[in-house]
Amino acid sequence: MQSSRLMPALFTHWAICSLLLLTLSLSLGTARADELASNASLILHHPDGDVDALVLDADIDLQVQGLLADMTLEQTFRNTTDQWLEGSYLFPLPPDATVRGLKMVVGERTIIAEIQPREEAKIAYKAASDAGQVASLVEQQRPNLFTMNLANIGPGESIKVTMDIMLPVNVTEQQLQLRLPTTLTPRFTNAATPDAQSVVSSFTQPEYTRGPRLNVSLTIAPLTDYASVSSATHTLEASDKGLQISDAPMDQDLIIEWPAQYAQDTSVHAFVASHDNERYVQLLVNPPASIDDETPTPRELIVIVDKSGSMAGVSMRAAKEALHYAIDGLTDDDYLNIVAFDDRHYPMFTASRQVDQNVKKDARRFTDNLTADGGTEMLSALSFALSADTDVDADAQRLRQIVFVTDGSVGYEEELLKHIKNQLGNSRLFTVGIGPSPNTWFLEKAAEAGRGVSVSILDEHDVASAITDLLNGLVNPVITDIAVQYPNGHGEIYPRPLPDLYAERPGMWVAKISAEVDQLVITGKHHGERWRQTVQLPATATDTDTQKDRVLQASAPAIAMQWTRRKIDTLMDEQRYSADKELNKHLITQLAMKAGLVTDYTSFVAIEEQPIRPIEEQLTQQQVANLIPKGNSMMNIALPQGSAGADTLRWISLLLGLTALSLFGLARTRNQ
Repeated sequence: MQSSRLMPALFTHWAICSLLLLTLSLSLGTARADELASNASLILHHPDGDVDALVLDADIDLQVQGLLADMTLEQTFRNTTDQWLEGSYLFPLPPDATVRGLKMVVGERTIIAEIQPREEAKIAYKAASDAGQVASLVEQQRPNLFTMNLANIGPGESIKVTMDIMLPVNVTEQQLQLRLPTTLTPRFTNAATPDAQSVVSSFTQPEYTRGPRLNVSLTIAPLTDYASVSSATHTLEASDKGLQISDAPMDQDLIIEWPAQYAQDTSVHAFVASHDNERYVQLLVNPPASIDDETPTPRELIVIVDKSGSMAGVSMRAAKEALHYAIDGLTDDDYLNIVAFDDRHYPMFTASRQVDQNVKKDARRFTDNLTADGGTEMLSALSFALSADTDVDADAQRLRQIVFVTDGSVGYEEELLKHIKNQLGNSRLFTVGIGPSPNTWFLEKAAEAGRGVSVSILDEHDVASAITDLLNGLVNPVITDIAVQYPNGHGEIYPRPLPDLYAERPGMWVAKISAEVDQLVITGKHHGERWRQTVQLPATATDTDTQKDRVLQASAPAIAMQWTRRKIDTLMDEQRYSADKELNKHLITQLAMKAGLVTDYTSFVAIEEQPIRPIEEQLTQQQVANLIPKGNSMMNIALPQGSAGADTLRWISLLLGLTALSLFGLARTRNQ
């Protein structure tokens, strides 16, 4: 009798708890933005009201010389509290950026940082911090993600930290481009994420707190007409020297474009420079025009689309538009499948199906029903797509094209890259970076591992040209199996191996060459035929006196630095795909120490000699909050990274509640 009374009571308790959880999850949707913003903005409570604990402003001076840019990034940390602070700031840089110098200004003193092995730099910084000395430390967490730590910022004081950075200019479709990230999309972490805390940042939205602000000044040599310079993301203003951007919120990538100044009808451009008694050649290789076949080659298209919480807002809308555009471009000879993912993957079909009107209708419905929510577990979706049956039509020669649409907001990039490399087979993987601040390094590396290319889409208005290029012009590379020979000497060229070239996608390579090298021979395969190009090297820039050559010679140290950076990147790639986790570590450290570069194994540290914080004063740790990317809505819908999304929690709560009520009713019926 007691047992019969106990069961309904237990079911009642289960139902009430489940429905309370459902009520809490429903309120989460409206309360989540306020909660996360409050937590992310690092608010301290003072008698005079709430103030930002640590405020950061960034000033960037960009000086473009040819195909390289020198960037001076000045970060000013202002302590608006009455406490001594140690500040930290997780910030992005372009994936091919080279951090080659650091200095710190304390009062009227300037302290030049030293490059040290990473662990030694960390120990030195910690000792200085504990001793009350002003100290700064810059570490690389990912190739495009860095941490600035700054210890002993006095109450009401400001400290400036200036970094010297070198950037290659992107060359695409006869345009030159600089793309500078100013914030990051929150990274999803899981058990596979190494040092997960290193990629975790506080986030806020501009309406809740001021957030980091940006000022930019820009000059481009040898460009004289700045009317041709444009930006799809920011307002450019004329200045005495060139162009400027004033007081912009750091909530999206900064994209600047201008026309290429080189001759577009020349296959190879070679720029020779000398630095420290070494010769370098920078190569810009334009692939031959692609041959448009009258009959398009049938293909199997598998689209992997990210529907995790970080895609909420503008990124999800752009991804849907891209899918619709891809679906519309398919013919009856093609095969199609779509694989969506968040915490797990959701294939539209168990295997690719031949396209007809019904398949297109199903694909459009599948696309329209996608909602952004949950974690970012990419691996299962990639595994499904890469291991799918490729023999969909044995009678047709079919191209297998996997298009990966994502913002790349993950912290376990290394595991994903190795999986792509190992499982690719005969497929080619192309990546579409979605949104105002994607993880560009991962997207480019994933495409490289997949023998494809990467394109970017800012929002739903930027879809047509990118998807058209991707699905039509970029189906096959124009030149493959590329190699470079030095008939009269020797050289060392990077990246290595040289990647395939696609239509309207020039390759930019850099080599160190011996003194006697006066020509290069570039070979490859073009539409199955042998392709060969002989390049006569021009005189070193010091032997001439044209404006163009003076610009080149001024960038000679940067070209030498670019070569070192590319060599280090190649050595890191060898390590990435090797079973030896420390392969090349010693050589990478040697190269970075000699050149003065921040890498996985080296960091910059600057320390003021005299302690300034009284030993009895406590040092409080604070983190500068990054702004959530413009147009991103994840703070309104998602739980913290690594958790299921709010919608998932609601469904689970509702299911548990209804199940408990059903069992409660059943138990009462049996007892009557």
